[in-house]
Amino acid sequence: MFKHRRVRTAVVLVVAWGVLTGVERWGESAEWPKAVLQGLLWAAVVTAAWWFADWTRAGSPRRRHLEESRGER
Repeated sequence: MFKHRRVRTAVVLVVAWGVLTGVERWGESAEWPKAVLQGLLWAAVVTAAWWFADWTRAGSPRRRHLEESRGER
């Protein structure tokens, strides 16, 4: 979707923060300041796991195969 890993990572962090803050606020009935901090903590965990998965996929053979089929190599 986005070409640069930094942009994708930032988008994942912001979306996860919003969703997880809502979960903490309404699902766990936390007060807003506490929900925002807890949501940020969990969003950081989710983003780190997502970043690691994206980073390890970066050198996968599938990517090279797609480049070869388009004639980029």
